[in-house]
Amino acid sequence: MLGSSIKDGFRILDGNWLRIIGVVFLCYMIKLIAGTLPVQGTVIINFDPLAVLNSETLVSLVLASVLNSFLFFIMVDYITNTSYTMRRRFAKACAFPFQNWQLLYKGMVVFFLFNLLLTIIGMMTIYAALGGLASIAGGSLTVLGLYGVLLLLFTGVVWLFLSISQVAYILYDEPAAGILSGLKQSISMMKGSRWPLLGLFLLMMVATMLGALLIGIGAFVSIAIFEVVRLSFYKELLQKRRREEWHAKVNG
Repeated sequence: MLGSSIKDGFRILDGNWLRIIGVVFLCYMIKLIAGTLPVQGTVIINFDPLAVLNSETLVSLVLASVLNSFLFFIMVDYITNTSYTMRRRFAKACAFPFQNWQLLYKGMVVFFLFNLLLTIIGMMTIYAALGGLASIAGGSLTVLGLYGVLLLLFTGVVWLFLSISQVAYILYDEPAAGILSGLKQSISMMKGSRWPLLGLFLLMMVATMLGALLIGIGAFVSIAIFEVVRLSFYKELLQKRRREEWHAKVNG
C-alpha cells in the first residue's frame, strides 16, 4: 500500500514539482516563523505526567492548531486540484477554509488533539531515552518496571495518533461531518494500515534530515513529497473502504 501511495504521489508531482513545492514551502515557512512546527518549542524534562498540561502549553497548542489547520486545508485543496485546474488554483485553495466555515473550528479541535499527542510523544521519547540509559547503567527493578510501563504508554499514544491521523482529510472531503464521526471513520480506515503509515513517517524523517544537509533545500523537497504521498495514502484508504462497503453490500 505504501509503495502504491508513493507511486501515485510522484504521478501527482509530475509536471507540478515547482508549484507544489512552492506552496508547501510557503506554508511551512509560515509555521516556522510562527513557531508552530512540531519540532519547535522546548520540552521541559520533568517527571510529572501533567507537566504537558500547564496553561501556557495548552494556549500555545490552541494557537498552533488554528494556524496549522488553516494551512493544512490550503495545502490539501491545492494538491487535490492539481490534476483538474490551473486557473486561480492558489486563490481558490486559500478561500477553501472560509467557504467551508465549519472547518475553521473542526480543524482547530482536530489539530489541537494532534499537537497534544505529538507533544506527549516528544516528551515520552525523552523519558524513554533516559530510561534506556538508566537500564543500561544497571537500574533497579523499579526503574526497569517504570521503563516498561513507559514503553507501553508510548506505544499506546503512537497507536492512537496513527489511528486518528486521517480525520483532517475526512473533514476536507466531508466538511459537514462531525468530529466524532470523523474520528470513528479514521479509526476504522486505519485498521491494518498503521504500520505502512508509521513507515511513511519514519521515511520522511530520514529523508528530511538528509535533505537538510543540502542547504535546507532538500528538506522542503522531501516535505513536499511527504505531503503529497500522505494525501495519496488517504485516497488509497478511501478506495479500500469503498471496495469493502461494496463487497459487503453485494454479499450481504
